Amino acid sequence: MYKTLFLPILSTILIGCSSSNELKHFNKEEIQVKAMQHTKKADVVIKKEVNVLLWATYLNNINIKEFKTDLDSFITSIYFVNSKSQDIKTNGYSFTLNSEEPISIKEISTDDVLYKDTLLKNSWGRYYLIRFKKNEEDNTLVLKLSNSNSNSAELEFER
Repeated sequence: MYKTLFLPILSTILIGCSSSNELKHFNKEEIQVKAMQHTKKADVVIKKEVNVLLWATYLNNINIKEFKTDLDSFITSIYFVNSKSQDIKTNGYSFTLNSEEPISIKEISTDDVLYKDTLLKNSWGRYYLIRFKKNEEDNTLVLKLSNSNSNSAELEFER
């Protein structure tokens, strides 16, 4: 009986003494890990088919001095499925944050040095840096991508 209990007890002790950091086995820089923690994905679904893929990273929660501003800043990756153009304006979509329009939308390159480590490597879509006026009263941020036909995707972030 002691022999059958020995192996489970030894395994429990070894597992209990091990590190619990899930990301220790990945060779990622700290900024990439933080960016992934503050990245979310949503889809615009029309007639049970995915038409737009949206990924967004909330930059203000990443502890990097370049991202600490008086604006709410997001990097987004957008892919329009079965569309000849990947341009957000050409496809008739726009962003809002808690129903407020953005101050600026800037397309960024995957080679941009400042944002390179925070981008998901999506070669199909386009990347945008979107900035909104910060409203300190809102602790929950709802980033919405929508078009005039009421097709939309929403992502919720905590400040």
